[in-house]
Amino acid sequence: MKKHLLEKAAFTVAATAATVVLGNKLADADTYTLQEGDSFYTVAQKYNMDVYELAALNGKDVSSLILPGQTLTVNGTPAEQQAAPANQPAAEQEQQQQQQTTNGNTYPVGQCTWGVKEVAPWAGDWWGNGGDWAASAAAQGHAVGNTPTVGSIACWTDGGYGHVAYVTAVGADGNIQVLESNYKDQQWIDNYRGWFNPNNSGTPGSVSYIYP
Repeated sequence: MKKHLLEKAAFTVAATAATVVLGNKLADADTYTLQEGDSFYTVAQKYNMDVYELAALNGKDVSSLILPGQTLTVNGTPAEQQAAPANQPAAEQEQQQQQQTTNGNTYPVGQCTWGVKEVAPWAGDWWGNGGDWAASAAAQGHAVGNTPTVGSIACWTDGGYGHVAYVTAVGADGNIQVLESNYKDQQWIDNYRGWFNPNNSGTPGSVSYIYP
């Protein structure tokens, strides 16, 4: 509990309008209080920010644990404040927003394949289900192997749909951290598992890695 209170305090700024330094760039910053289901990715979407920029702005990386009630510093424009054209039908606005959110992503929103394509745009289009990705990637000339590396895509093949995730950290013991979607039916992108053994992770089937 004490650790969580310290984390919350570290995220909180004295005022909602502050000036922060990101590299050599000054930006007017606001704060956002995390809600249930939020992640760096969903908050970055809300404020039209790059997810890695958002994490760095808060002294974190995209694999860091964040919790509801904590406050993130943001410096983008909230998506809801971007004015839609007058008289544009609500359904059309929603469709346009979804298209902007997925950035041309060809995979069903919320699925593991969609999640990886969002954070690794170099992944191919129409690679099939998660379990098909290693074979599809190899057919398109990508190297595929058994050693995890940061920036690679983990691909579990279970004879069914399989699963894919984006590797964000690799430990000396072979454990990894990932960003993924549709883990236990949670259809947003986040680091759900922290460090885990990819060969004994609860995700069935053998695992291989697609390299960019």
